[in-house]
Amino acid sequence: MAYSDFERALLQTYFSVVDGPQHADVYLVRNLPAEVAATLNGVYSRSSKSMRDQFLDRLRQGLEAQGRTLESLGPPPAAVDALSSVMADKSGQFLKTYAIDHGHNSLREGSMVHLAVERVSQLVTRFVQRERRCSFEESSTRYIPFTAEMHWRDPDVTAAGGDLAAAYEATLAETFGLYTTATERLLAHLQKVRPLQAGEKEAPWLRTLRAEAFDAARYLLTPAIFTKWGMVVDARTLADVVTELKSHPLAEFRLVGERMQQEAEKALPTLLKHARPNSFAQSLQQLVPQIVRDLGLAATKTHAGPATGHTELLAWDRELDDRLLASLLFEHAQQPFAALVQRVKALTAGQRQDLMDKVMAARGSHDAWPAAFEGAAPFEFETVLDFGAYRDIGRHRKGLQQQQLLTTVHGFAVPPLMHEAGLAGEYTATLERAAERQQRLAQRFPHAAGYVTPFAFLQRVRIVFDPRQVAYFVELRSGPEGHFSYRQVALDMLAHVRLVSPLFAQFIRAKEGAAFLGRLESELTADERRQRRMQAAGDA
Repeated sequence: MAYSDFERALLQTYFSVVDGPQHADVYLVRNLPAEVAATLNGVYSRSSKSMRDQFLDRLRQGLEAQGRTLESLGPPPAAVDALSSVMADKSGQFLKTYAIDHGHNSLREGSMVHLAVERVSQLVTRFVQRERRCSFEESSTRYIPFTAEMHWRDPDVTAAGGDLAAAYEATLAETFGLYTTATERLLAHLQKVRPLQAGEKEAPWLRTLRAEAFDAARYLLTPAIFTKWGMVVDARTLADVVTELKSHPLAEFRLVGERMQQEAEKALPTLLKHARPNSFAQSLQQLVPQIVRDLGLAATKTHAGPATGHTELLAWDRELDDRLLASLLFEHAQQPFAALVQRVKALTAGQRQDLMDKVMAARGSHDAWPAAFEGAAPFEFETVLDFGAYRDIGRHRKGLQQQQLLTTVHGFAVPPLMHEAGLAGEYTATLERAAERQQRLAQRFPHAAGYVTPFAFLQRVRIVFDPRQVAYFVELRSGPEGHFSYRQVALDMLAHVRLVSPLFAQFIRAKEGAAFLGRLESELTADERRQRRMQAAGDA
């Protein structure tokens, strides 16, 4: 289509290419309100025109409804503000009709928003970040020390007053007080036992020691501690998140949901209006705990002292090695999947080994596993681990993860560094007092008691990952730069997989063995790492 000079100047503001090639005409859509961009995406299925032409058509229609013409806007960039309101109004009408009234949710997925969420608790953060369809970035407890007392006080507990409110406050004060002194004492201990070596740079060495100290000290933090995070999300997913938050029994969750909706509606004025508390979700919050009590499943043996986590394999595909190979062959064969499985089964063990060797031989250190390795039944694990480590494992959202209500009844982990630095006694006594207070709070406020359950306490979690995700998780989380607790979970998972699927397991590149200060390499700059590699090559 031939554009006038005015149209061309206007299009250049919103599209990176105005006159594209006849084939593979790809261009960036930019500078448009989120709902306008979503509308242009949505009308693709209803028109043979390009997005540029749709933009001009809809702009003209909106202006004509106001008795104006395209040229009356004036030349860009003066026209930008004038047309934004026209397009937004036109888009709002379209989205209300198709996305809201008719339920075409794909249109809602085309509207993206970037939110910054700050000064909220770790408890609500973990709840929101279960969502698989978002992108999150959060402040690290490894690299950022918490230097101020910033905790959420649950208003229901505060209103109750008396011993329960006092127990809440005492736990926050005592655990955070020890966290503050422990970070300093742990760092001093590490500097003493692992002084700077000849040839090492001081900056990465010090970052490594601090990370090691913070990894242990953070076990004294509670989920009430404030954090901050960024969230990139589409309108459909955000509406679901807001609904879940506004349906939650905890006041903070409802408040965060309301604030997220209020701010997002500044960019998405149409698509979030129907995000409201859900009566079905609210009923489940009451009904399921009652069913658990009726079945006698609520009570559990209490252990408030030091304890060790563990990981169990609950279920797996008994034909996993065969089915993964069949899945790999499927797209390039013209046979039913069942026939491929039987053909692979007919191979000898050596032939299956050779086949896997050929497939995986060229895989580089940063190459993903083939997508076909999702093509078998998933592994199902149950792990009991400290909440501090689960905060990191929970970020692996490709799969099902279920965490039970935060508790202190399974005991708590004691980082080895606490023993080595002579802090284990003070640490243990502090957490035992925290456990006693938390259990008293949980009797009346089971959800709010989660705020005063320090990261050290063990929690039961169910994890269901497909084989490809298991391999990715083990390879990433077994790294020597990782936290010692989730690193152990990854290695335990691998040990289980080796027992039931040895062919598949041998291609998982885990990092086993001791890992003290293993993250030093990752703390080096790119130039320093390159220099090390060049030196190693020269030595060889």
